[in-house]
Amino acid sequence: MMGRVSALNSTATYGARPAGALLGAAISARWNMDACLIAAAAAFFVQASIIAMSPAARLARIPEERVTAC
Repeated sequence: MMGRVSALNSTATYGARPAGALLGAAISARWNMDACLIAAAAAFFVQASIIAMSPAARLARIPEERVTAC
């Protein structure tokens, strides 16, 4: 299971890089470099807010999974 989670995380991370680079280039070309940096800082703030509000951030340990027979 950990391998699948790791593979999904890697795919999402490496797949988002070209999209972020394209968006950053488009913002920088349309406005200027300052607007691009402000947009990047805002995106990081949104990510940090989502992580901080997530119940996973407050977990002390991984809960045990209970499997019942069908």
